[in-house]
Amino acid sequence: MANIDVLTILPDLILIGFAFALLLAGAFSRVERQVNFNMVSALAFVVAFTVNWFQYGADKFGFYNMFMYDQVAGVFRFIFYGIGFLVSLMSEPYICGRIKHKGEYYALIMLSTVGMSFIATSYDLIMLVLGLEAMSLSVYVLTGMFKTDERSVEASMKYFLLGAFSSAIMLLGIAFIYGTLGTTNFGEVLESFKSGLGGTKPQILLVGAMLVLAGVLFKVAAVPFHMWTPDVYEGAPTSVTAFMISGVKAASFIMLIRVFVLGLQIVVFDIVTVIMVISAITMTLGNVCALIQKNVKRMLAYSSIAHAGYILVGFVALNRTSLGAIIFYLMAYALMNIGAFAVLALFQDRGNSLESLSGSGFKYPFLGLMMTIFMFSMVGLPPTAGFMGKFYIFKGALEAGYVWLVVLAVLNSAVSAYFYLRVLIYMFFEDFKGTVRPAINATPTAVALLLTSIGILYLGVFPQNLFELTRKCMTYIH
Repeated sequence: MANIDVLTILPDLILIGFAFALLLAGAFSRVERQVNFNMVSALAFVVAFTVNWFQYGADKFGFYNMFMYDQVAGVFRFIFYGIGFLVSLMSEPYICGRIKHKGEYYALIMLSTVGMSFIATSYDLIMLVLGLEAMSLSVYVLTGMFKTDERSVEASMKYFLLGAFSSAIMLLGIAFIYGTLGTTNFGEVLESFKSGLGGTKPQILLVGAMLVLAGVLFKVAAVPFHMWTPDVYEGAPTSVTAFMISGVKAASFIMLIRVFVLGLQIVVFDIVTVIMVISAITMTLGNVCALIQKNVKRMLAYSSIAHAGYILVGFVALNRTSLGAIIFYLMAYALMNIGAFAVLALFQDRGNSLESLSGSGFKYPFLGLMMTIFMFSMVGLPPTAGFMGKFYIFKGALEAGYVWLVVLAVLNSAVSAYFYLRVLIYMFFEDFKGTVRPAINATPTAVALLLTSIGILYLGVFPQNLFELTRKCMTYIH
């Protein structure tokens, strides 16, 4: 049915318009010196967030049923636009003097966010891939934005090559699914399975589903598709790493939910055991490798692998509690990571080693307090959002009977306390060495830090309303 409904993508069209405007402004040097690109970018995300707020609750299809805007898509759009807003605020002091054309940087942030939004609203495998590529191609370029930094260029190349390889695997899986069912539309997939195949599952369909799963797990950074994460996160500009570790991670998990809970429900229980094993290995390997890291960015990269393992526990349970908890956890995860990387960005001249943070907690008490909140949330200590996120995920897994997986996850959380709290030990119990050049115009970053810390504490103390919202919007599970 020809149901082209521009309203389904109106917030994204707004971001695209702002992105093109920033690109044009960046092309003229006189204009570039007069424009606060970070404020314009933040304004764009505020406008998109507001439009999505008024649209929320009005479920609709669009563009020949390739888009489906429902409550889950609406919630994830809030997450993506919030991440874009916070990253826009924290970026300016860090990229100032390092990137010649700032308009390109913020335009790519917005265009990548549009790709994430397309993933969240996709109701067709082809549209999902288009959203994935829009997100990925922008992030590939952002990773290599520091053109004179060899590590940044190397990280961009590694991410591009491995990302292209994973996309090819995913497309091969989609080809198998299309060849078996004759459609890539999520609604038609189930109908084709019931009518055309009589409920039987050909082996080629399961092979296609596993190939798609491999492509999704690459973006999630789950074992054994995690090898790119430490090098890319370490080499990318710190503000871009914050965007990747929060936005790309959230988009990858909504992709997992869209494909296997909404689209390929027919095979989801056939792959649960595989995901359960991957979850256990991922959280364990991520934490063990993070234990020995002395570079903070690299440590947070390995910890992001561990967090992917925790979130996969929620997917294994496949009930409303666990799937709602995934969304809640992704919100908390985005807040604490953006905050932590914002602090690291302000210490740009000192490097990213643990020693570079020595004594900075008392030297700069505001940053020390902020980092304490973020590290406590990553460990999962109350009263932070990280604690409540893990609590809800583990609760859903216990309801589904996965006791051993929850026990393993709790033990891994205990192990993670060592390397997270070690950051605070260096900040508060080591002598301050050297100097730090004050960041230029750090006020927006301070605002981002306040917003993230307040969000973490609020969700830790008053989590119930948001969790009930995320749980109820999971109408895919009955």
